[in-house]
Amino acid sequence: MNTTETSPILASEHTMGERLPDYVLPKVPLDLLTAARGRAWVYPNRSLAFLLGGDKRVGKRFNWRRPYFTLADGVLHCVVPPGQDYTHHYAGLLRAACAMTDLPADITVERPVPGQSLEFVDYWLPRNLPAHDLAILGYVEPLLTRPPASNTEWNHRPGFGWRTARVGSSTVLLLGCEFSFWGDLAGDLVTALADRGHTSGVLYVGKLGGLQPGMEPNTVIVTGTTSQVKGHPVSWKSSLDLDLALPGVRTGVRHVTVPSVLDETCTWLDQHRAHFDVVDPEIGHMALAAATVNVPFDYLHIVTDNLNGTHEHGLYAERSTPVATRRRRCLHHIETILHRSLA
Repeated sequence: MNTTETSPILASEHTMGERLPDYVLPKVPLDLLTAARGRAWVYPNRSLAFLLGGDKRVGKRFNWRRPYFTLADGVLHCVVPPGQDYTHHYAGLLRAACAMTDLPADITVERPVPGQSLEFVDYWLPRNLPAHDLAILGYVEPLLTRPPASNTEWNHRPGFGWRTARVGSSTVLLLGCEFSFWGDLAGDLVTALADRGHTSGVLYVGKLGGLQPGMEPNTVIVTGTTSQVKGHPVSWKSSLDLDLALPGVRTGVRHVTVPSVLDETCTWLDQHRAHFDVVDPEIGHMALAAATVNVPFDYLHIVTDNLNGTHEHGLYAERSTPVATRRRRCLHHIETILHRSLA
């Protein structure tokens, strides 16, 4: 355990600029933080008991459980899944929220112990998952919904849900998660799936940030075979068939993995945009895990925000009709790539 003294990220220093509060403040219970006078304790749940948080459930089958907050003895407790990046991200959110509301920040962080994250994921991953040629993780609910390719009925267990599809000669497991597998936790999910023999390959469909000015949010799909994790390069071989012309699909992009969106400051962008094209917290961890257990890995991600601040939409405004329409078009292109690759 350690009490962190890291300075909060200010809007003037971040790539979201004046929209940073729109991203940060909805994720923090300001009434409890105010009652605690900025004193908070961020720590992983210490048992395998599932998280109680779930204020994002409305209209969502997956990715709705969130770390939960409670006030005890004048301290705001923030209980997160046992991921290193989870604790880092939520400690940063609380520091930023204190700065935005003129509260003194006294944030204590307890990191998960080695192996705790994998144990958590393995415990909640359903035991009766069928084995498939490919597991698709992330943005799975709208994918492959048209019969006869897909069984549209979801099987649910606490924490996860799944359905199956056949694409060409391949069987596909679409695995949804009720909680966000942020950062390094995503790598442990890949490890657990492969160790149990549930899949022979992993595809991650999600969203990420673009570092190049011309990447208009929600119009560009990217994929690649390289990342950087904690300053170290990682590369892998793609299993996708990308030899087709689709509007907005960019291959061979240079990816970098960071623990938190809050780390994407203006200084960070200046230092990285000459060397990388896109950024998110999971891809590098998943690629490393897949390489370790010797299964193929790929990603097909929608660029949903541009760190250069030159476009209208970003992480702070994701539910508007124009955004939804553009993302449906991107998902159609992703399905086209899947059918071409698995034919």
